[in-house]
Amino acid sequence: MKEFADRPLRVPAENGFLHAWRMLRWLFELRLVPRLTERRGGWLTPLRALRDGLTAGGWVLLTACGLLLLLARPSNPGFDLYLATAGLLLIAACAAVGQLWRPRLRVQRLESETAIAGRPCRSRVRISNTGRWPARELVLREFRGPGWRPGTASQSAVVERVDPGASRLCEVIVRPTARGLVHLPGLAVHSYFPLFVTRSTLRVPVALELAVLPPPLTVNLPPLRQLASRCLKHGSHAARAAGALEYAHSRPYQAGDPATRLDQRASARRGELMSRVFRDGAELSAGAVAIYCDTAVAGFKPWQRRPKNAKALDRRLALVLELAARARREALPVQAVAFAEGWQPLADEAALQRAIAACPPARHTLLPATVPRPDWLYLLVTEDWSETLAAQVSAWRGAGYVVLVFRLTGNGGSPLPVAPGNLEITA
Repeated sequence: MKEFADRPLRVPAENGFLHAWRMLRWLFELRLVPRLTERRGGWLTPLRALRDGLTAGGWVLLTACGLLLLLARPSNPGFDLYLATAGLLLIAACAAVGQLWRPRLRVQRLESETAIAGRPCRSRVRISNTGRWPARELVLREFRGPGWRPGTASQSAVVERVDPGASRLCEVIVRPTARGLVHLPGLAVHSYFPLFVTRSTLRVPVALELAVLPPPLTVNLPPLRQLASRCLKHGSHAARAAGALEYAHSRPYQAGDPATRLDQRASARRGELMSRVFRDGAELSAGAVAIYCDTAVAGFKPWQRRPKNAKALDRRLALVLELAARARREALPVQAVAFAEGWQPLADEAALQRAIAACPPARHTLLPATVPRPDWLYLLVTEDWSETLAAQVSAWRGAGYVVLVFRLTGNGGSPLPVAPGNLEITA
């Protein structure tokens, strides 16, 4: 079933009748029922008030009273009209008391963890009672809207009482349905006082932008420094690093150190003898990592606004997160990431997560022409080893850059050639 966001694009080079045919097919497959969105006002306000004003027990009581009223006849004395009237009066009394004792609250979001698509996300919220009477039987939830589902009543904790001037810490549960930057418009606070038959709702427009990441992959990645060392011992790196020693650091002089390795400048600064420490030139000396991810999705036509398989890119982006976590464990911070023709600098891990969440799919492989720093370690993630990628990686390695290529298997595509620095990942 198509949505309005799937409306076909007009391709100038194609025939107009072909575009008209696509528009006709899209119109016949269009979803006529809109996505459920929680808004204030409008002609649906009475329906929303009825839906949010009764609990599950209240709906059962209202249905039973309605059936009793329909079946109550003088010739059928088994159904009592007074019992149905008493039930309706109970619902009306609970609704009146709930509106009279409607809580006056101030809601503040404290923090929110990065969400995972398809999994519940818990965020902390502080509620403060600004009214003159206690707030009782409170439950918090996110606004309803496309792209996420609020937590169910069984998952939400009930705050029994908040005295005037007091505050409480609560958890709000939301489950995003897909990767992306999700805008949560606000929170709804339900009060089930009294008797859990009706509920009064307070809607607070406290917005939050949530970075939703793809589901994690179960992979066993080898050490990046070890892979880079193997790459340095072959190809164009081998001739440069053969027999070479690189300066690593200086340490205090120890008995047996050769006199040729004394560090005169460090000794003068420290006031004691210092020896220089060297390491093999084939060892990785990079201080940072940059990651490129191929965002080309197979079957993404020029007239499509979004690919048919929206999750085709999520596996590669999940591997990027796993590689970034592996690099941090080896003291290699991720300083830049690229999904197209340009590199995007990263200030911290949160910037990487937002870049992953907002990464759009592409129709073709787009590679950056240059690299930010020649002394960084570069990681490339793909699912299809194309001629474009092979030519660019060969050019980078020929220029002396250390490039490791990771290919995810399982969805087809051309395999990687057997070479140091190329690794097939099964997930």
